[in-house]
Amino acid sequence: MTTRQKIGLRKAPTATREPGRKRRRQLLDSAYELLCEQAVEDISFRDIANHANVPEGSAYHFFANRFDIFSSLAKSLSDQFIEAHRRPVPKNCRGSWQDLAAHLVDVGAAVYGENPPARQLLIGGKTPPEVKQADRMNDRGVARVMHEVFSKHFDIPGSRVVIDAFYYFIEITDLIFMLSVIEHGEITNEMLDEAKRAGTAYLGTYIQE
Repeated sequence: MTTRQKIGLRKAPTATREPGRKRRRQLLDSAYELLCEQAVEDISFRDIANHANVPEGSAYHFFANRFDIFSSLAKSLSDQFIEAHRRPVPKNCRGSWQDLAAHLVDVGAAVYGENPPARQLLIGGKTPPEVKQADRMNDRGVARVMHEVFSKHFDIPGSRVVIDAFYYFIEITDLIFMLSVIEHGEITNEMLDEAKRAGTAYLGTYIQE
């Protein structure tokens, strides 16, 4: 076998990658659309595959089960939070680190408010444990971005401990958001203020005035 033939054999699977990526995207989009209309616990793997017009057997080539789909979707939703946090910070939110912390909570609440599937998957009371665990890993990425934003405007430590503090800041505010969604179906202004109060108080144990 010639070198050229060997290279050809290695490259042959590349032709199927794009259709595969397209089907994978179809399944994720399908899960997102179903979450806009139905409760997460009512959506099966078959429902997602049928909605995406992908044969169920083929869908298993891309995802092991519905939790796998929801976990991958949670990663895509997490990227939306990262993008939102990287937008320029308004001047009136840079007066103190507390103002900036409150702004970041507002940013997160706005993404949740515009995104029903994110509320269901990330702060819903019936989020599957497998999905929640995957989302906590995603939150660590969001925490690093928050630390970067803070570092642009204030002189704060860059230690692992402080970066972890931003992760716990996210978990604290998300918990209050979750309680609000469970009790009221949305993040109310009152619970938004509670999230700011709790998150800022916690960060204050690591960030000096």
